[in-house]
Amino acid sequence: MHSFQPLRGRASKRAMAVAAALCLASLTPAAALAANGPGATVGAIRWDAWVGDTSTNGVIAGSHIGLEVEGALGPNQFHDRIPFYGVETSTSSVQVRQLTQAQMDADIAYAKRAGLNYWAFCYYADGSGMDIARNLYQASAQREGLNFTLVLGPGSIPTPTLVTEMAKPHFQKVLNGRPLLYLFGFSADSYAASYVAEVRAAATTAGLPNPYIVVMNPTSSTAASIASSVEADAVSAYADSPINGAAYSQVISQNGANWNNHKATGHKVVPWVTAGWDNRPRALYPQSFVSPTPPTNAWAQQATAAEVATNLQNALTWNQNFAATADANTVIMYAWNEFDEGGWLTPTLSKGTDRVDALSNALKYASSSNWDAGQTARGAFDGDPSTNWQAASGFANQWVEIDFGKDSTFSQATISEYGARTTGYRIEYLNGSTWKTAYTGTGIGASSTVTFPAVTGRKARLYFTSGIDTPIIYEASLNATPNVSANLALNRSYAASSQWDATQGAAKAFDNDPNTNWQGSGANIAGTWLEVDFGVRKPFNTATMSEFGDRTGGYRIEYWAGPTVGWTTAYTGTTIGASKTVTFPTVNASKARIYWTSGTYTPIIYEASFGLN
Repeated sequence: MHSFQPLRGRASKRAMAVAAALCLASLTPAAALAANGPGATVGAIRWDAWVGDTSTNGVIAGSHIGLEVEGALGPNQFHDRIPFYGVETSTSSVQVRQLTQAQMDADIAYAKRAGLNYWAFCYYADGSGMDIARNLYQASAQREGLNFTLVLGPGSIPTPTLVTEMAKPHFQKVLNGRPLLYLFGFSADSYAASYVAEVRAAATTAGLPNPYIVVMNPTSSTAASIASSVEADAVSAYADSPINGAAYSQVISQNGANWNNHKATGHKVVPWVTAGWDNRPRALYPQSFVSPTPPTNAWAQQATAAEVATNLQNALTWNQNFAATADANTVIMYAWNEFDEGGWLTPTLSKGTDRVDALSNALKYASSSNWDAGQTARGAFDGDPSTNWQAASGFANQWVEIDFGKDSTFSQATISEYGARTTGYRIEYLNGSTWKTAYTGTGIGASSTVTFPAVTGRKARLYFTSGIDTPIIYEASLNATPNVSANLALNRSYAASSQWDATQGAAKAFDNDPNTNWQGSGANIAGTWLEVDFGVRKPFNTATMSEFGDRTGGYRIEYWAGPTVGWTTAYTGTTIGASKTVTFPTVNASKARIYWTSGTYTPIIYEASFGLN
């Protein structure tokens, strides 16, 4: 059995030591940041060795990798990497240990604030000692809105366990429901080919869509060879590894060149962002899990925030320019927490949330221009009236924009500006690929709330047509709510654990008629269920229900994850009442049901529907 050790060294057969820092930044003066047009998903790699004196015997016999990585960060020159949950114990020692749910919940909040769509966990088995962060993430009540996927090494996870992970509703999907997986450290051999075939077969048996499998290797020819051998869907890399204190501008060039090199192989590509690299801690403090020890010249100069923002934007633009090649429309970043190798997004003790905020600028907000790095588009939407966005020069044709992340419906905007400068503006929304006008106004002033017929779009912006000086916006807010699709349960097949009589069958709960109903029968409410069969797998993340008499005391929304996994919980609730709409991470399934766990009398449901927002 192989073990997955993702950072053993550049020459290792199982894994290559490639790493970088992920730091994204504010816009430079007078520069416009292009919107993330087609809405690429963006993930960041996690390598969770920050476990202190916890035994990592499950990775290397007798090891305490957490103490080793703390030792590597001990020299004072590396203390600028200490994350918000770390402690500088002296000028030559640190403690960096993420072991509590509160720490993980805060980490999740920062990732969502940044605009990340998912974390890619380097997978280590439960009980290995390096599974703590992944399990804290899974246990978090805050994780909704931040998906996960896995970076797998040879033999790192049994196939049944992997299928269980992929079936989770918050596992990252691409291309209408395909689970996204990264392979790292594999070779073009029969073992790898049989493993990938086994994973695909097991997913099919479980009723899951065919996984989208990405081979990671920075050398394009090697990546292509492995991908062809295992019939992977795309190629990518963990990161690129500059040397000799290279300027970060060279890293940007290296990334872009390698995306093109991978594209030239004829394979699909997931571009990667190498936002920095400084492996000197591991060179100066040799570690048991890194072989061979990195050379002392394995480093690049630390990037400025603006430089890394440029690199990220390059990747997003590359996806747009080569949409056929980048068919999964995702970007993988190195890394969330590779502190000892020089790659991190996590807020630090020395610089706070600078990288999180800069990433947010790059992914959520855009503008025609900015006056300076402190007055970016983010300042207009951050809920803080003491911050602002200001355009660089001129008034007409300036704009400031927010990306909701999904199609959303809104009919009201509240705006505040400095100095009553605006004399003409439009509120616009992105409908498909076209900007359309929702509202046309004149002045704004200290506070202006306007309403208009509801419109739906992924993005909204203020577009200025006339005024004096340059526009300055303190705050702009919209009453945007996710756009819920039509009822997926209409005109389908239905079933129930029981029914009161022939006139109150399961179909009556899904007929869009509030005057009809389904009612269960029997003395036991717990175990009663009401089901819809969509016929084919469909994504959904909302359920709306109405019942008679407030009879429900506990229930679950469940989805069919295939014969291997069976029914899986998407949402757990208590009461339903006259009308209840609940949301949960998107699931993809052919059947859904309401499963009662407690209540008074038999449940009576007037209407139930499922949708996707």
